[in-house]
Amino acid sequence: MKKFIIVISLLLLMLSLTGCQEETTLYVLNWGDYVNQDVIDSFSAEFGVNVVLEEVDSNEAMYEKIKSGNTNYDIAIPSDYMIERLIEENLIKELDKTKMPNFEDGIFEPAVYELMTKAGINKYAVPYFYGSIGLMYRNDMEEYVKEHGFGVLFDKTTTPDDTRIGMYNSSRDSVASALLYLDYDVNTMDENKLNEAEELLSNMDYQVWGDDNLKTEIVAGNLDIALVYSGDYFDSFYIALEEEADIEFNYMTPKHTNIWVDAMVVPNLSHNSELAYEFINYFINPENALTNVEYVGYTPVITEVYETMVEDNEWDDITKNIYFRDIYYQDGFSGQMYTHTNLDHYQVLEEIMMRAKAE
Repeated sequence: MKKFIIVISLLLLMLSLTGCQEETTLYVLNWGDYVNQDVIDSFSAEFGVNVVLEEVDSNEAMYEKIKSGNTNYDIAIPSDYMIERLIEENLIKELDKTKMPNFEDGIFEPAVYELMTKAGINKYAVPYFYGSIGLMYRNDMEEYVKEHGFGVLFDKTTTPDDTRIGMYNSSRDSVASALLYLDYDVNTMDENKLNEAEELLSNMDYQVWGDDNLKTEIVAGNLDIALVYSGDYFDSFYIALEEEADIEFNYMTPKHTNIWVDAMVVPNLSHNSELAYEFINYFINPENALTNVEYVGYTPVITEVYETMVEDNEWDDITKNIYFRDIYYQDGFSGQMYTHTNLDHYQVLEEIMMRAKAE
């Protein structure tokens, strides 16, 4: 009898192990805290798949992980200029839109899709979220910020002498903000224009060169103005709403700025590209996309989702904020997307920032 029980137990164990081995795993490379786990869970349940999320903190880190081939990622969500690089190095697939029934003409925000088309990445990527770089500031600085835009970062005469300013510790963004202030192309490789941008950065005494900490320093009152991503502001805004705290900060997108787009791509090394299509299709379903926006909080790329939010009074605190979306359609607004030029250009930007920080 004992032998029989042992044999049956072994058979059950083998069946259990076989079931585990047959479970499909989808590997997703994403930014931190940038997806609603409820949507992941519902996708997993519907398709019987185990979704493994791996997080990075920069486009460059995402690139290195995809290029190394150590993990066969099925989905990655890089930004615009990095998508260009991945295309150039043949690291991601051109997408078959027929395998994504929810992908229809006109479903995405025009500002987003036009920029992606111009950059030549729309055949390889499906937009996920978008936004801008701009100025987060304490409310008592609003007059200066609205009057001078990016000038508050580079012209000491525009703000009081004791103004505490934070600059983003990213060569691409810090140099771009100076170029935008000078009314130049953010992707220029013109040496004279880059020298002008460097001079602006070097002549300022920034209180902090930071990244995610800039938004918290503004909220805490330790900085007055900082260059941030729009998503940084919204993160802080939603937390304040949830905590029912006084909102003593705001955000401004200058009329000439960078527009960033994060988008879903399928790496060439994907072992489950068909399921990857299902994943993308699931996330651009308007209902699922809205659930994702509810958690992530960034500007939705699907027009129907935005319109649904506008019609629902529950979203008034957010949708009535002009920087949530409407800034992109104001008269006179011009948004520039970062492009991947070459590695020498990236090195030049790094050197400019390093010298400016050393001054």
